[in-house]
Amino acid sequence: MSIFKRITQKKDNKKPAKPMDRRNRSLKRISIVSTILVIVVLLAFNILFDRLLGPILKWDWSAGEQYSVGDVTKEILASMEADVEIVGLFDENNDKTYGDIRLLLDDYVRNSNGRVSLRYVDPDKTPAIIKEIDPDGYMNLAANMFAVHCPTTGKAKAVTRTDIFDYKINPQTYQSYLNGIIAEQSFTGAIKYVQSETTPVIYFTTGHDELDYKTVYSTLVSVMQYNNFEVKTLDLLSIDRVPEDCSVIIMAEPTKDITTGESNLIGAYLRGGGSLLVLAGFGNAEFPVLNGLLADFNLAISNDRIREGDDRYRHNNDAYQIRAIAPAGMISSSTVDGFTLVENARAMNILSNVKSWVTTEPVLTTSDSGISEIRGDVNQSSGAAKQTIAVLSENKGWYDSQSITQSAKVILIGSSSMLSDTILQAYGNNIYNFGLFYYAVQWLSNAEGEGDLIIEAKQPVSYYLTKGTPSAYNFSAALAFIVIPLGLLAVALVVYRRRKHL
Repeated sequence: MSIFKRITQKKDNKKPAKPMDRRNRSLKRISIVSTILVIVVLLAFNILFDRLLGPILKWDWSAGEQYSVGDVTKEILASMEADVEIVGLFDENNDKTYGDIRLLLDDYVRNSNGRVSLRYVDPDKTPAIIKEIDPDGYMNLAANMFAVHCPTTGKAKAVTRTDIFDYKINPQTYQSYLNGIIAEQSFTGAIKYVQSETTPVIYFTTGHDELDYKTVYSTLVSVMQYNNFEVKTLDLLSIDRVPEDCSVIIMAEPTKDITTGESNLIGAYLRGGGSLLVLAGFGNAEFPVLNGLLADFNLAISNDRIREGDDRYRHNNDAYQIRAIAPAGMISSSTVDGFTLVENARAMNILSNVKSWVTTEPVLTTSDSGISEIRGDVNQSSGAAKQTIAVLSENKGWYDSQSITQSAKVILIGSSSMLSDTILQAYGNNIYNFGLFYYAVQWLSNAEGEGDLIIEAKQPVSYYLTKGTPSAYNFSAALAFIVIPLGLLAVALVVYRRRKHL
C-alpha cells in the first residue's frame, strides 16, 4: 500500500469526527436544558402542591406522631362552640425553641373546623399584644410564651416552656434531661379551660398535717388543671363557710382529726350538695369526729391495716403492696382486675345501718384472700375475705328539688401513696391508679360526660445509639463515613471513564 493511500485513509477516518462533535454538543445542550426544565417543573409542582394540597395531604411519620394531635384532642376540637386563638409571643422567623411544637399547633388549626386560629407576635416589637390578651395583667405574659384566649368568654391562659417540655433531674449526675413533651396536654387543656363559662375549684384542706399536694400530687394537680379545674388550699379553721366555687374537698392523709366546728362546716357544705374525698393510708391517726360526720353516709375509716393473702394479687410478692381490684360501678365502667397498685392500705368500712336514701359501693378491694389486721397487729388478723380499700357513698336524703340540685357524695380511699408522683411517674398508664382518681373526681364533681382529658406525654425522639459495644459503634462509623463513600466514589469513577470513551 502506498504512502498516499495510507494518508488518504487517515483523512477519511477523521471526516466523521466533525458531525459527531456537533451531535455531542447538541446532546449536551439538550441535556442541560432538559435538566433545568425538569428542576423548574419539579419546584413549581412542589410549591403548587404544598400551597393547594399540602394542608390536606400531609402525613406525620415521626415516632409517636410528635407533630399530630391525638384522638382525645380531636374530639374536644370537634365539639368546640366558641372561637379560640393561640398566640405565640415571639418572632416566628427567629424562633429556635418551638419549631416542632409549631408543627403540632398547625395540626390544631387543621382539626378545629376553623375554630382555632394561630398567629405569632413579637411583644418586643408589638408590646400592645400583651394588653390585648391580658388587659388586667393577671397572667404575667412575657416573650417566648404562648397565650390561649377566647374572645367569647374573655378567658385566657398562658402556656410556658415548662408547660410544654417536661424536664427531670438525674439524681446521679444532677443534670436535667428532657423526660417528655406535654404540649398537647397543655394546649388542649387551655382550649378547654378558656371556653368554659365557669371554673370549678378543688380544695385541698390544711391544718391537720396533711400532705403538701403541690409536691406530692403534682401530677394529679396538673391533669386537674388541664381539665378546667382550679386547685387551691382550704384552711377550715379560718372560714365560716366553704366557698361557693368549691367542687370537691380533698383531705390528703390527715394525721389529726377534724374539730367539731370543722365537722359542722363540712356537714353544711355536704348537705348543700357538696363532695368530699379522703385519702387515709394506714397509720396511728384515728378519726372519731370525722367518722361521726361520715356516719350520715354509712361509712367509717377503720384503724385496721390490710394485707393480701393471694400471691397473684401481690406486687413484688409483698403482702402489703396490693394489686387491687376495681369492680365495675359508678367509678369504673368495667372491672379492672389487679392493675391498681396500693401500698400501706387502711381498711374502709361500710356500716350496717342501711338507709334507703344512701347508696354505698366498693371502689377498690382485695381478692377474696384479703386479711384485715386489727390496728395493724399481725397477731390479731381476720379470716381471709374480700377487704374494702376504697368506697363511695351518695346521700340523696338531703335532696330538695327547690333549693338543691345535687346529692352529697363522699369517697374514702385507704391509701395516699397510690396517687403520689412517685407511683404515677414510675408506672404511668401501665396501672389504673391515675384513672381511678380521675374518674372519682369526675363523679364527685358531677362532671361525667364532659370529655376526658387524659393525654400521655409524647416521648422525645432520640437519635442516640443506646445499645451495642464500642467496636460495633466504630465499625458502623467506619462503614458510614469511609467505606460507603469510597465505594460510591469508585463506582462514579468507573462510570465516568466508560462514558468518556463513548
